[in-house]
Amino acid sequence: MSAKKPSRASEVLNERAMTGLFSRAFSQPLKLLGQTEASLSSYAVFWCVAFKDQATQVEVARLTGLSPKTVSRVISQLGETRGGRGWITQATDETDRRVRRLSLSRKGKNVHARLMKDLNRFSTAQES
Repeated sequence: MSAKKPSRASEVLNERAMTGLFSRAFSQPLKLLGQTEASLSSYAVFWCVAFKDQATQVEVARLTGLSPKTVSRVISQLGETRGGRGWITQATDETDRRVRRLSLSRKGKNVHARLMKDLNRFSTAQES
């Protein structure tokens, strides 16, 4: 089944604007931090942790549709590990020491706030 194509010019413009917004949303944190590479997997994990604080790695994999191995790799890249971006923290679960709970770090929350500000600006511009 093919996707329905927009029938009006305004719908096409809105789709292009949204595509540009998400493209900026995916690249903006890296630009802010002087990074040059991004992956959709890293942003899927970032947004998932941002909206589901204290999620486990298994929950993030289920919610994003990524494999647990991919989520683990991305958490290492985005985490406070050596060489990581420092956006995600891991804490041991109080009831099961094998489980790690994920949250945005202070640095990650700052990046998230900048993204939300950009999204809100776009939304307000669309309403005008």
